[in-house]
Amino acid sequence: MDGLRAGHQCERRCRPLHRVVSRLLRSLSVRLDARSTLACYLLLLVVYIGGAMVPLMNNDSAHHAGIALHMHVSGDWLRLITQGHDYLDKPHLLFWLAALSFKVFGVSTFAYKLPSLLFSVLAVYSTARLGRLLHSAEVGRLAGLILASAIAFILANNDVRMDALLTGSIMFAIWQLAEFVAGGRWRNLVLAGLGLALGFATKGMIGVAMPGIAVFLHLLYRRDWARLFDPRWLALPLIVLVFAAPVLFAYYQQFGADGVRFILWSQNFERLAGERFGNAGAEDPLFFVHTFLWAFLPWSFLTLVALWSQGLRVLRGRLRPQPGEEMLTLGTIVVLFAIISASQFKLPHYLNILLPLFSIVLANWLAPRIERPATRGVWAVQFLAILVLALLAVAINGWAFSPLGWGVMAGAVALLVAGVVLSLSRSGGARVVLASVAAGVVFNFLLAWNFYPQLLRYQAGTVLGEAVERLALDPASVYYLEEQGRAGSFDFTTARLTPTLTLAQLQAMSAPVVLYTSASGREVVEAAGLRAEVLASNPDFRVTRLNARFLNPAKRPDTLSQVFLLRVVAQ
Repeated sequence: MDGLRAGHQCERRCRPLHRVVSRLLRSLSVRLDARSTLACYLLLLVVYIGGAMVPLMNNDSAHHAGIALHMHVSGDWLRLITQGHDYLDKPHLLFWLAALSFKVFGVSTFAYKLPSLLFSVLAVYSTARLGRLLHSAEVGRLAGLILASAIAFILANNDVRMDALLTGSIMFAIWQLAEFVAGGRWRNLVLAGLGLALGFATKGMIGVAMPGIAVFLHLLYRRDWARLFDPRWLALPLIVLVFAAPVLFAYYQQFGADGVRFILWSQNFERLAGERFGNAGAEDPLFFVHTFLWAFLPWSFLTLVALWSQGLRVLRGRLRPQPGEEMLTLGTIVVLFAIISASQFKLPHYLNILLPLFSIVLANWLAPRIERPATRGVWAVQFLAILVLALLAVAINGWAFSPLGWGVMAGAVALLVAGVVLSLSRSGGARVVLASVAAGVVFNFLLAWNFYPQLLRYQAGTVLGEAVERLALDPASVYYLEEQGRAGSFDFTTARLTPTLTLAQLQAMSAPVVLYTSASGREVVEAAGLRAEVLASNPDFRVTRLNARFLNPAKRPDTLSQVFLLRVVAQ
Protein backbone atom coordinates (compact mmCIF):
# COMPACT_ATOMS: atom_id res chain seq x y z
CA MET A 1 0.00 0.00 0.00
CA ASP A 2 2.86 2.39 0.81
CA GLY A 3 4.42 1.73 -2.61
CA LEU A 4 1.10 2.31 -4.37
CA ARG A 5 0.57 5.53 -2.42
CA ALA A 6 4.10 6.71 -3.33
CA GLY A 7 3.44 5.94 -6.99
CA HIS A 8 0.28 8.08 -6.99
CA GLN A 9 2.20 10.92 -5.30
CA CYS A 10 4.95 10.72 -7.97
CA GLU A 11 2.33 10.77 -10.73
CA ARG A 12 0.72 13.89 -9.26
CA ARG A 13 4.12 15.61 -8.97
CA CYS A 14 5.06 14.72 -12.57
CA ARG A 15 1.82 16.01 -14.09
CA PRO A 16 3.06 19.63 -14.32
CA LEU A 17 6.22 18.40 -16.06
CA HIS A 18 4.12 16.34 -18.49
CA ARG A 19 1.97 19.41 -19.25
CA VAL A 20 5.09 21.54 -19.91
CA VAL A 21 6.55 18.92 -22.27
CA SER A 22 3.22 18.51 -24.07
CA ARG A 23 2.89 22.27 -24.55
CA LEU A 24 6.48 22.42 -25.83
CA LEU A 25 5.82 19.63 -28.33
CA ARG A 26 2.61 21.30 -29.47
CA SER A 27 4.50 24.57 -29.96
CA LEU A 28 6.80 22.88 -32.48
CA SER A 29 5.13 23.64 -35.78
CA VAL A 30 5.50 21.21 -38.62
CA ARG A 31 4.84 24.03 -41.08
CA LEU A 32 7.48 26.14 -42.76
CA ASP A 33 5.72 29.40 -41.93
CA ALA A 34 6.51 32.95 -42.99
CA ARG A 35 8.60 33.63 -39.86
CA SER A 36 10.85 30.65 -40.43
CA THR A 37 11.23 31.57 -44.09
CA LEU A 38 12.14 35.15 -43.19
CA ALA A 39 14.70 33.92 -40.66
CA CYS A 40 16.30 31.77 -43.37
CA TYR A 41 16.51 34.73 -45.74
CA LEU A 42 18.15 36.83 -43.02
CA LEU A 43 20.79 34.15 -42.53
CA LEU A 44 21.31 33.98 -46.29
CA LEU A 45 21.65 37.76 -46.41
CA VAL A 46 24.94 37.46 -44.50
CA VAL A 47 26.19 35.11 -47.23
CA TYR A 48 25.14 37.40 -50.07
CA ILE A 49 26.72 40.43 -48.39
CA GLY A 50 29.98 38.50 -48.15
CA GLY A 51 29.74 37.56 -51.82
CA ALA A 52 29.22 41.20 -52.80
CA MET A 53 32.58 42.01 -51.20
CA VAL A 54 34.58 39.30 -53.01
CA PRO A 55 36.92 41.02 -55.52
CA LEU A 56 36.29 40.40 -59.20
CA MET A 57 37.97 37.36 -60.68
CA ASN A 58 39.78 36.85 -63.96
CA ASN A 59 38.76 36.20 -66.58
CA ASP A 60 35.05 36.70 -67.15
CA SER A 61 33.98 38.90 -64.22
CA ALA A 62 36.92 41.28 -64.47
CA HIS A 63 36.77 41.19 -68.27
CA HIS A 64 33.07 42.16 -68.32
CA ALA A 65 33.71 44.87 -65.75
CA GLY A 66 36.43 46.23 -68.06
CA ILE A 67 33.91 46.62 -70.91
CA ALA A 68 31.55 48.45 -68.55
CA LEU A 69 34.48 50.57 -67.33
CA HIS A 70 35.20 51.59 -70.93
CA MET A 71 31.59 52.75 -71.27
CA HIS A 72 31.84 54.65 -68.01
CA VAL A 73 35.15 56.33 -68.83
CA SER A 74 34.59 57.04 -72.52
CA GLY A 75 30.88 57.86 -72.45
CA ASP A 76 30.40 55.54 -75.45
CA TRP A 77 27.40 53.42 -74.48
CA LEU A 78 26.81 51.84 -77.88
CA ARG A 79 30.09 50.09 -78.66
CA LEU A 80 31.40 47.05 -76.81
CA ILE A 81 35.18 47.45 -76.48
CA THR A 82 37.60 45.13 -74.74
CA GLN A 83 41.33 45.86 -74.55
CA GLY A 84 40.97 48.33 -77.41
CA HIS A 85 39.18 45.88 -79.74
CA ASP A 86 35.55 45.31 -80.73
CA TYR A 87 33.83 42.69 -78.59
CA LEU A 88 31.41 40.50 -80.55
CA ASP A 89 29.94 37.95 -78.16
CA LYS A 90 27.56 38.88 -75.31
CA PRO A 91 24.89 41.61 -75.66
CA HIS A 92 24.82 44.87 -73.74
CA LEU A 93 22.59 44.56 -70.67
CA LEU A 94 25.20 43.59 -68.07
CA PHE A 95 27.60 46.24 -69.35
CA TRP A 96 24.96 48.95 -69.43
CA LEU A 97 23.73 48.19 -65.93
CA ALA A 98 27.27 47.98 -64.52
CA ALA A 99 28.31 51.25 -66.21
CA LEU A 100 25.17 52.93 -64.87
CA SER A 101 25.97 51.60 -61.41
CA PHE A 102 29.51 53.03 -61.74
CA LYS A 103 27.99 56.42 -62.55
CA VAL A 104 25.86 56.31 -59.41
CA PHE A 105 28.12 54.56 -56.88
CA GLY A 106 31.61 54.92 -58.35
CA VAL A 107 33.83 52.16 -59.66
CA SER A 108 33.75 49.41 -57.05
CA THR A 109 33.12 45.71 -56.65
CA PHE A 110 29.77 46.40 -55.01
CA ALA A 111 28.67 48.69 -57.86
CA TYR A 112 29.49 46.04 -60.46
CA LYS A 113 27.69 43.27 -58.57
CA LEU A 114 24.60 45.23 -57.51
CA PRO A 115 22.58 44.73 -60.74
CA SER A 116 23.17 40.98 -60.61
CA LEU A 117 22.11 40.88 -56.97
CA LEU A 118 18.87 42.70 -57.81
CA PHE A 119 18.16 40.28 -60.66
CA SER A 120 18.80 37.39 -58.28
CA VAL A 121 16.07 38.80 -56.05
CA LEU A 122 13.85 38.96 -59.15
CA ALA A 123 14.67 35.30 -59.90
CA VAL A 124 13.76 34.17 -56.38
CA TYR A 125 10.54 36.21 -56.37
CA SER A 126 9.52 35.01 -59.85
CA THR A 127 10.25 31.40 -58.87
CA ALA A 128 8.12 31.74 -55.75
CA ARG A 129 5.25 33.28 -57.71
CA LEU A 130 5.46 30.67 -60.46
CA GLY A 131 5.46 27.87 -57.87
CA ARG A 132 2.41 29.46 -56.26
CA LEU A 133 0.64 29.77 -59.62
CA LEU A 134 1.36 26.20 -60.73
CA HIS A 135 0.79 24.54 -57.35
CA SER A 136 0.26 26.40 -54.06
CA ALA A 137 1.53 29.18 -51.80
CA GLU A 138 3.46 26.61 -49.77
CA VAL A 139 5.23 25.33 -52.90
CA GLY A 140 6.07 28.87 -53.95
CA ARG A 141 7.56 29.75 -50.58
CA LEU A 142 9.62 26.57 -50.52
CA ALA A 143 10.82 27.00 -54.12
CA GLY A 144 12.11 30.51 -53.53
CA LEU A 145 14.01 29.43 -50.42
CA ILE A 146 15.50 26.36 -52.15
CA LEU A 147 16.75 28.49 -55.05
CA ALA A 148 18.22 31.20 -52.82
CA SER A 149 20.22 28.64 -50.82
CA ALA A 150 21.61 26.61 -53.76
CA ILE A 151 25.40 26.80 -54.14
CA ALA A 152 25.54 27.70 -57.83
CA PHE A 153 22.91 30.41 -57.44
CA ILE A 154 24.92 31.99 -54.63
CA LEU A 155 28.17 31.64 -56.58
CA ALA A 156 26.60 33.60 -59.46
CA ASN A 157 26.62 36.59 -57.10
CA ASN A 158 30.22 35.98 -55.99
CA ASP A 159 31.76 35.50 -59.44
CA VAL A 160 29.43 37.72 -61.45
CA ARG A 161 29.01 36.93 -65.13
CA MET A 162 25.75 36.94 -67.09
CA ASP A 163 24.08 34.17 -65.10
CA ALA A 164 22.16 36.10 -62.44
CA LEU A 165 20.77 38.56 -64.99
CA LEU A 166 19.83 35.78 -67.39
CA THR A 167 18.19 33.61 -64.71
CA GLY A 168 16.19 36.53 -63.35
CA SER A 169 15.03 37.60 -66.82
CA ILE A 170 14.07 34.10 -67.91
CA MET A 171 12.15 33.30 -64.74
CA PHE A 172 10.31 36.61 -64.85
CA ALA A 173 9.35 35.90 -68.47
CA ILE A 174 8.18 32.34 -67.71
CA TRP A 175 6.14 33.52 -64.72
CA GLN A 176 4.44 36.23 -66.77
CA LEU A 177 3.78 33.84 -69.66
CA ALA A 178 2.19 31.37 -67.23
CA GLU A 179 0.08 34.21 -65.79
CA PHE A 180 -1.08 35.09 -69.30
CA VAL A 181 -2.02 31.47 -69.91
CA ALA A 182 -3.99 31.42 -66.66
CA GLY A 183 -5.74 34.76 -66.94
CA GLY A 184 -5.36 36.01 -70.50
CA ARG A 185 -4.44 39.54 -69.39
CA TRP A 186 -2.61 41.85 -71.78
CA ARG A 187 -0.56 43.20 -68.89
CA ASN A 188 1.10 39.82 -68.40
CA LEU A 189 1.83 39.47 -72.11
CA VAL A 190 3.55 42.88 -72.17
CA LEU A 191 5.57 42.07 -69.04
CA ALA A 192 6.50 38.71 -70.56
CA GLY A 193 7.78 40.58 -73.61
CA LEU A 194 9.89 42.74 -71.32
CA GLY A 195 11.34 39.66 -69.62
CA LEU A 196 12.12 38.03 -72.96
CA ALA A 197 13.84 41.21 -74.18
CA LEU A 198 15.91 41.42 -71.00
CA GLY A 199 17.00 37.81 -71.44
CA PHE A 200 17.88 38.51 -75.08
CA ALA A 201 19.81 41.63 -74.08
CA THR A 202 21.77 39.53 -71.58
CA LYS A 203 22.82 36.47 -73.56
CA GLY A 204 21.07 36.37 -76.92
CA MET A 205 18.33 34.07 -78.14
CA ILE A 206 18.58 31.58 -75.26
CA GLY A 207 16.76 34.23 -73.21
CA VAL A 208 13.84 33.97 -75.63
CA ALA A 209 14.00 30.28 -76.53
CA MET A 210 13.79 28.81 -73.02
CA PRO A 211 10.62 30.68 -71.92
CA GLY A 212 9.11 29.87 -75.32
CA ILE A 213 9.80 26.16 -74.84
CA ALA A 214 8.41 26.31 -71.30
CA VAL A 215 5.06 27.88 -72.21
CA PHE A 216 4.65 25.66 -75.29
CA LEU A 217 5.13 22.48 -73.23
CA HIS A 218 2.81 23.89 -70.58
CA LEU A 219 0.01 24.43 -73.07
CA LEU A 220 0.67 21.18 -74.93
CA TYR A 221 0.43 19.07 -71.76
CA ARG A 222 -2.75 20.85 -70.66
CA ARG A 223 -4.28 20.40 -74.13
CA ASP A 224 -5.18 24.08 -73.90
CA TRP A 225 -5.74 24.58 -77.62
CA ALA A 226 -7.73 27.78 -77.19
CA ARG A 227 -4.82 29.52 -75.47
CA LEU A 228 -2.19 27.88 -77.67
CA PHE A 229 -3.81 29.39 -80.75
CA ASP A 230 -4.75 32.69 -79.10
CA PRO A 231 -4.15 35.33 -81.82
CA ARG A 232 -2.70 37.69 -79.22
CA TRP A 233 0.51 35.62 -79.28
CA LEU A 234 1.23 37.35 -82.59
CA ALA A 235 1.75 40.58 -80.67
CA LEU A 236 4.48 39.08 -78.47
CA PRO A 237 7.33 39.23 -81.05
CA LEU A 238 6.51 42.89 -81.68
CA ILE A 239 6.56 43.65 -77.95
CA VAL A 240 9.91 41.90 -77.59
CA LEU A 241 11.27 43.78 -80.61
CA VAL A 242 10.29 47.14 -79.10
CA PHE A 243 12.03 46.38 -75.79
CA ALA A 244 15.07 44.82 -77.51
CA ALA A 245 15.46 47.64 -80.05
CA PRO A 246 18.27 49.44 -78.14
CA VAL A 247 20.46 46.32 -78.27
CA LEU A 248 19.77 45.71 -81.96
CA PHE A 249 20.46 49.36 -82.75
CA ALA A 250 23.77 49.22 -80.85
CA TYR A 251 24.82 46.08 -82.71
CA TYR A 252 23.95 47.67 -86.04
CA GLN A 253 25.88 50.83 -85.20
CA GLN A 254 29.01 48.90 -84.26
CA PHE A 255 28.96 45.85 -86.51
CA GLY A 256 26.39 46.57 -89.21
CA ALA A 257 23.91 43.99 -90.47
CA ASP A 258 26.37 41.19 -89.68
CA GLY A 259 26.24 42.13 -86.00
CA VAL A 260 22.44 41.96 -85.93
CA ARG A 261 22.54 38.61 -87.73
CA PHE A 262 25.11 37.35 -85.22
CA ILE A 263 23.09 38.15 -82.12
CA LEU A 264 19.80 36.95 -83.62
CA TRP A 265 21.13 33.65 -84.92
CA SER A 266 24.82 32.80 -84.86
CA GLN A 267 25.85 33.47 -81.26
CA ASN A 268 24.18 30.63 -79.37
CA PHE A 269 24.48 28.14 -82.23
CA GLU A 270 28.23 28.74 -82.51
CA ARG A 271 28.60 27.92 -78.82
CA LEU A 272 26.50 24.79 -79.13
CA ALA A 273 28.63 23.68 -82.06
CA GLY A 274 31.89 24.58 -80.30
CA GLU A 275 32.98 26.75 -83.23
CA ARG A 276 34.26 29.86 -81.44
CA PHE A 277 35.61 28.76 -78.09
CA GLY A 278 36.75 25.19 -78.56
CA ASN A 279 35.21 21.94 -77.37
CA ALA A 280 35.37 22.27 -73.59
CA GLY A 281 33.51 19.33 -72.03
CA ALA A 282 32.44 17.98 -75.43
CA GLU A 283 33.75 14.49 -74.68
CA ASP A 284 31.70 14.17 -71.46
CA PRO A 285 27.97 13.58 -72.10
CA LEU A 286 27.37 13.45 -68.33
CA PHE A 287 29.08 16.80 -67.68
CA PHE A 288 25.91 18.51 -66.44
CA VAL A 289 24.85 15.48 -64.42
CA HIS A 290 27.85 15.61 -62.11
CA THR A 291 27.81 19.43 -62.28
CA PHE A 292 24.23 19.35 -60.96
CA LEU A 293 25.24 17.14 -58.05
CA TRP A 294 27.46 19.86 -56.57
CA ALA A 295 25.83 22.97 -58.07
CA PHE A 296 22.44 22.36 -56.44
CA LEU A 297 23.70 21.32 -53.02
CA PRO A 298 22.26 20.99 -50.41
CA TRP A 299 19.23 20.00 -52.51
CA SER A 300 20.62 17.99 -55.42
CA PHE A 301 20.23 14.46 -54.01
CA LEU A 302 16.67 15.04 -52.86
CA THR A 303 15.85 16.69 -56.20
CA LEU A 304 16.81 13.49 -58.00
CA VAL A 305 14.17 11.69 -55.93
CA ALA A 306 11.60 14.39 -56.75
CA LEU A 307 12.40 14.24 -60.48
CA TRP A 308 12.09 10.46 -60.49
CA SER A 309 8.78 10.65 -58.64
CA GLN A 310 7.26 13.24 -60.97
CA GLY A 311 8.61 11.46 -64.04
CA LEU A 312 6.94 8.20 -62.98
CA ARG A 313 3.63 9.96 -62.36
CA VAL A 314 3.71 11.57 -65.78
CA LEU A 315 4.59 8.32 -67.54
CA ARG A 316 1.96 6.36 -65.65
CA GLY A 317 -0.54 8.99 -66.72
CA ARG A 318 0.61 8.47 -70.33
CA LEU A 319 1.33 12.19 -70.68
CA ARG A 320 -2.36 12.99 -70.16
CA PRO A 321 -3.24 15.98 -67.96
CA GLN A 322 -3.56 14.90 -64.31
CA PRO A 323 -5.03 16.92 -61.41
CA GLY A 324 -2.26 18.86 -59.67
CA GLU A 325 0.30 17.94 -62.34
CA GLU A 326 2.15 20.22 -64.76
CA MET A 327 4.86 19.80 -67.36
CA LEU A 328 6.20 23.33 -67.53
CA THR A 329 9.01 22.56 -65.08
CA LEU A 330 9.88 18.94 -65.77
CA GLY A 331 9.37 19.23 -69.53
CA THR A 332 11.58 22.31 -69.82
CA ILE A 333 14.26 20.68 -67.66
CA VAL A 334 14.32 17.58 -69.89
CA VAL A 335 14.46 19.54 -73.16
CA LEU A 336 17.03 22.15 -72.06
CA PHE A 337 19.16 19.59 -70.22
CA ALA A 338 19.31 17.52 -73.41
CA ILE A 339 20.27 20.56 -75.49
CA ILE A 340 23.09 21.78 -73.27
CA SER A 341 24.35 18.22 -72.75
CA ALA A 342 24.62 17.81 -76.52
CA SER A 343 26.55 21.07 -76.79
CA GLN A 344 30.17 20.89 -77.92
CA PHE A 345 31.06 23.68 -75.50
CA LYS A 346 30.04 23.15 -71.88
CA LEU A 347 30.59 25.28 -68.81
CA PRO A 348 29.10 24.65 -65.33
CA HIS A 349 27.21 27.94 -65.16
CA TYR A 350 25.11 27.00 -68.22
CA LEU A 351 23.04 24.98 -65.74
CA ASN A 352 22.01 28.05 -63.72
CA ILE A 353 18.95 28.90 -65.82
CA LEU A 354 17.42 25.52 -64.88
CA LEU A 355 17.92 25.87 -61.12
CA PRO A 356 14.60 27.70 -60.52
CA LEU A 357 12.70 24.91 -62.27
CA PHE A 358 14.52 22.26 -60.24
CA SER A 359 13.51 24.28 -57.15
CA ILE A 360 9.81 24.15 -58.05
CA VAL A 361 9.94 20.40 -58.77
CA LEU A 362 11.54 19.73 -55.39
CA ALA A 363 9.25 22.15 -53.56
CA ASN A 364 6.18 20.45 -55.00
CA TRP A 365 7.51 17.08 -53.85
CA LEU A 366 8.40 18.42 -50.39
CA ALA A 367 5.26 20.46 -49.67
CA PRO A 368 2.96 17.57 -48.66
CA ARG A 369 5.79 16.11 -46.56
CA ILE A 370 6.34 19.34 -44.61
CA GLU A 371 3.24 18.78 -42.50
CA ARG A 372 4.11 15.29 -41.32
CA PRO A 373 7.15 13.63 -39.75
CA ALA A 374 10.03 13.25 -42.18
CA THR A 375 10.74 9.68 -43.19
CA ARG A 376 14.05 8.02 -42.52
CA GLY A 377 14.75 8.07 -46.26
CA VAL A 378 14.37 11.85 -46.48
CA TRP A 379 16.57 12.35 -43.44
CA ALA A 380 19.17 9.94 -44.83
CA VAL A 381 19.34 11.71 -48.19
CA GLN A 382 19.65 15.16 -46.62
CA PHE A 383 22.12 13.92 -44.02
CA LEU A 384 24.29 12.79 -46.93
CA ALA A 385 24.03 16.21 -48.58
CA ILE A 386 24.87 18.00 -45.33
CA LEU A 387 27.77 15.61 -44.74
CA VAL A 388 29.16 16.37 -48.21
CA LEU A 389 28.96 20.11 -47.48
CA ALA A 390 30.68 19.62 -44.12
CA LEU A 391 33.51 17.58 -45.64
CA LEU A 392 33.97 20.13 -48.45
CA ALA A 393 34.00 22.97 -45.92
CA VAL A 394 36.70 21.26 -43.85
CA ALA A 395 38.75 20.42 -46.94
CA ILE A 396 38.85 23.89 -48.44
CA ASN A 397 38.84 25.88 -45.18
CA GLY A 398 41.03 23.59 -43.11
CA TRP A 399 43.35 21.84 -45.51
CA ALA A 400 43.59 24.01 -48.63
CA PHE A 401 43.31 27.30 -46.75
CA SER A 402 43.32 27.64 -42.99
CA PRO A 403 40.80 30.03 -41.38
CA LEU A 404 41.68 33.71 -41.61
CA GLY A 405 41.06 34.35 -37.94
CA TRP A 406 38.79 34.03 -34.97
CA GLY A 407 36.31 36.51 -36.45
CA VAL A 408 35.48 34.25 -39.39
CA MET A 409 35.24 31.18 -37.17
CA ALA A 410 33.06 33.02 -34.66
CA GLY A 411 30.74 34.12 -37.47
CA ALA A 412 30.48 30.56 -38.80
CA VAL A 413 29.75 29.19 -35.32
CA ALA A 414 27.13 31.91 -34.69
CA LEU A 415 25.36 31.06 -37.96
CA LEU A 416 25.55 27.36 -37.15
CA VAL A 417 24.01 27.90 -33.72
CA ALA A 418 21.29 30.12 -35.19
CA GLY A 419 20.55 27.46 -37.81
CA VAL A 420 20.37 24.68 -35.21
CA VAL A 421 18.04 26.70 -32.98
CA LEU A 422 15.85 27.53 -35.97
CA SER A 423 15.75 23.89 -37.03
CA LEU A 424 14.84 22.67 -33.55
CA SER A 425 11.97 25.17 -33.40
CA ARG A 426 10.16 23.12 -36.02
CA SER A 427 9.45 19.45 -36.46
CA GLY A 428 8.72 17.02 -39.27
CA GLY A 429 9.66 17.89 -42.82
CA ALA A 430 10.12 21.57 -41.94
CA ARG A 431 13.07 20.64 -39.75
CA VAL A 432 14.74 18.88 -42.69
CA VAL A 433 14.38 22.00 -44.84
CA LEU A 434 15.66 24.35 -42.14
CA ALA A 435 18.64 22.11 -41.33
CA SER A 436 19.54 22.00 -45.02
CA VAL A 437 19.35 25.77 -45.37
CA ALA A 438 21.49 26.20 -42.25
CA ALA A 439 24.14 23.86 -43.65
CA GLY A 440 24.16 25.79 -46.92
CA VAL A 441 24.45 29.11 -45.08
CA VAL A 442 27.48 28.04 -43.04
CA PHE A 443 29.21 26.50 -46.07
CA ASN A 444 28.70 29.56 -48.28
CA PHE A 445 29.62 31.92 -45.43
CA LEU A 446 33.01 30.21 -45.21
CA LEU A 447 33.38 30.45 -48.99
CA ALA A 448 32.66 34.17 -49.10
CA TRP A 449 34.43 35.25 -45.93
CA ASN A 450 37.37 32.84 -45.81
CA PHE A 451 38.01 30.78 -48.95
CA TYR A 452 37.71 33.49 -51.59
CA PRO A 453 39.69 36.15 -49.67
CA GLN A 454 42.55 33.68 -49.31
CA LEU A 455 42.22 32.35 -52.85
CA LEU A 456 42.42 35.85 -54.30
CA ARG A 457 45.79 36.44 -52.70
CA TYR A 458 46.96 34.43 -55.73
CA GLN A 459 45.29 36.75 -58.23
CA ALA A 460 48.12 39.14 -58.97
CA GLY A 461 45.96 41.66 -60.82
CA THR A 462 43.96 42.47 -57.70
CA VAL A 463 46.89 42.45 -55.27
CA LEU A 464 49.15 44.58 -57.48
CA GLY A 465 46.27 46.91 -58.31
CA GLU A 466 45.96 47.58 -54.58
CA ALA A 467 49.74 48.04 -54.45
CA VAL A 468 49.49 50.92 -56.93
CA GLU A 469 47.44 52.86 -54.38
CA ARG A 470 49.48 51.67 -51.42
CA LEU A 471 52.73 52.80 -53.05
CA ALA A 472 51.13 56.12 -54.06
CA LEU A 473 51.99 55.53 -57.72
CA ASP A 474 50.49 57.75 -60.39
CA PRO A 475 48.07 55.46 -62.28
CA ALA A 476 48.75 57.43 -65.46
CA SER A 477 52.36 56.21 -65.40
CA VAL A 478 51.39 52.51 -65.33
CA TYR A 479 51.44 50.39 -68.52
CA TYR A 480 51.39 46.85 -69.79
CA LEU A 481 54.19 45.50 -71.96
CA GLU A 482 52.84 44.09 -75.20
CA GLU A 483 52.29 40.30 -75.08
CA GLN A 484 53.79 40.07 -71.60
CA GLY A 485 50.74 39.81 -69.40
CA ARG A 486 47.69 41.87 -68.56
CA ALA A 487 44.73 41.42 -66.20
CA GLY A 488 41.20 42.73 -66.16
CA SER A 489 41.32 42.60 -62.36
CA PHE A 490 44.28 45.03 -62.41
CA ASP A 491 42.39 47.50 -64.62
CA PHE A 492 39.30 47.27 -62.43
CA THR A 493 41.19 47.64 -59.16
CA THR A 494 42.98 50.76 -60.46
CA ALA A 495 39.74 51.99 -62.13
CA ARG A 496 41.73 52.65 -65.32
CA LEU A 497 42.01 50.99 -68.71
CA THR A 498 45.75 50.44 -68.61
CA PRO A 499 47.40 51.13 -71.99
CA THR A 500 49.97 48.85 -73.61
CA LEU A 501 53.50 49.74 -74.75
CA THR A 502 55.62 47.93 -77.27
CA LEU A 503 59.26 47.34 -76.36
CA ALA A 504 60.30 50.04 -78.85
CA GLN A 505 57.92 52.56 -77.28
CA LEU A 506 59.22 51.63 -73.85
CA GLN A 507 62.81 52.21 -74.93
CA ALA A 508 61.86 55.60 -76.35
CA MET A 509 60.23 56.81 -73.10
CA SER A 510 62.22 59.61 -71.48
CA ALA A 511 60.51 59.49 -68.10
CA PRO A 512 60.37 56.46 -65.79
CA VAL A 513 57.28 54.28 -66.22
CA VAL A 514 55.72 51.48 -64.19
CA LEU A 515 55.03 48.15 -65.88
CA TYR A 516 52.62 45.43 -64.85
CA THR A 517 54.29 42.41 -66.38
CA SER A 518 55.06 38.73 -66.12
CA ALA A 519 58.42 37.13 -65.29
CA SER A 520 59.14 36.76 -69.00
CA GLY A 521 58.32 40.44 -69.46
CA ARG A 522 60.85 41.33 -66.82
CA GLU A 523 63.46 39.30 -68.69
CA VAL A 524 62.61 41.10 -71.94
CA VAL A 525 63.00 44.49 -70.27
CA GLU A 526 66.35 43.63 -68.72
CA ALA A 527 67.63 42.01 -71.93
CA ALA A 528 66.85 45.28 -73.74
CA GLY A 529 69.29 47.11 -71.47
CA LEU A 530 66.66 48.90 -69.40
CA ARG A 531 67.00 49.25 -65.65
CA ALA A 532 64.06 47.63 -63.86
CA GLU A 533 63.34 48.12 -60.17
CA VAL A 534 60.86 45.73 -58.58
CA LEU A 535 58.25 47.78 -56.72
CA ALA A 536 56.01 44.85 -55.88
CA SER A 537 55.45 41.26 -56.97
CA ASN A 538 52.85 38.58 -56.36
CA PRO A 539 52.30 34.93 -57.26
CA ASP A 540 49.54 34.41 -59.80
CA PHE A 541 47.09 31.64 -60.64
CA ARG A 542 43.90 31.59 -62.72
CA VAL A 543 41.63 31.28 -59.71
CA THR A 544 38.48 30.35 -61.66
CA ARG A 545 40.17 27.14 -62.86
CA LEU A 546 41.05 25.40 -59.65
CA ASN A 547 42.74 22.01 -59.66
CA ALA A 548 43.97 19.53 -57.08
CA ARG A 549 47.62 20.57 -57.42
CA PHE A 550 46.83 24.18 -56.61
CA LEU A 551 44.54 23.32 -53.71
CA ASN A 552 47.24 21.09 -52.21
CA PRO A 553 49.39 23.47 -50.11
CA ALA A 554 52.46 21.27 -50.62
CA LYS A 555 52.21 21.37 -54.43
CA ARG A 556 50.77 24.87 -54.83
CA PRO A 557 54.11 26.68 -55.37
CA ASP A 558 54.70 24.62 -58.53
CA THR A 559 51.46 25.89 -60.07
CA LEU A 560 52.18 29.59 -59.61
CA SER A 561 53.73 32.18 -61.90
CA GLN A 562 55.12 35.52 -60.76
CA VAL A 563 53.87 38.96 -61.79
CA PHE A 564 55.68 42.24 -61.12
CA LEU A 565 55.24 45.96 -60.85
CA LEU A 566 58.49 47.31 -62.30
CA ARG A 567 59.74 50.87 -62.39
CA VAL A 568 61.58 51.00 -65.71
CA VAL A 569 64.21 53.63 -66.45
CA ALA A 570 66.19 53.99 -69.66
CA GLN A 571 69.94 53.52 -69.12
